[in-house]
Amino acid sequence: MPAPLFTVINTFTLKDPAGAGDFERRFLDHVQWMRAQEGFRAHQAVRATERPEVYVNLGWWAAPDLFKRVMASETFQEHAKEFHRIVEVAADPSLGILRIDADGGQPAGGEPVVLVERFTVTGEADAFEAAYRAYAEAAARLDGFGHTDLAKSLVRPGGYTAATRWSGPAACRAAQHTPEYAAVLKLAEAETVVAAPVAGNRASEVTRHG
Repeated sequence: MPAPLFTVINTFTLKDPAGAGDFERRFLDHVQWMRAQEGFRAHQAVRATERPEVYVNLGWWAAPDLFKRVMASETFQEHAKEFHRIVEVAADPSLGILRIDADGGQPAGGEPVVLVERFTVTGEADAFEAAYRAYAEAAARLDGFGHTDLAKSLVRPGGYTAATRWSGPAACRAAQHTPEYAAVLKLAEAETVVAAPVAGNRASEVTRHG
């Protein structure tokens, strides 16, 4: 069983909403460089539908030390300095505990959406993780499912983040009406962000952790 992936979750909020194009160009250049670094596995960047000044990026790394080494590089520091001029950045370092991909890759058709969910678990973590796994496995059998990831925060007590890609809003809503999803919500408070994918790739060697 592969080791869990270190997950870097960054929320970027534009200081000037009119600067989205500039930010996305800089970000895509940065991601292209990051993909070539040792330990990089995958990432998913999205833009919130109802708050288009907000972007979320989930990056998956083989180990935190490899990511820290990249962070210390001159190139990364130059990129970070540029970003901080145009966005506010909130980081939530986490550990990936579940990853499931649809058979055959991305769902076909529709306008894809990514549901980003920030959970706060007040009860037993094991019970929540088991409930989310049951939901994710049920969701993977539904039409329009693309992939899902769940990560446990290393800094937020009881904090988890999930990102699930669907072929469109209807498929996403159908999953939220399943009994498995209702069981998840009984164990945690959830803050949800519906978003559009901006850029991303998947790690081919890993389909599931946990």
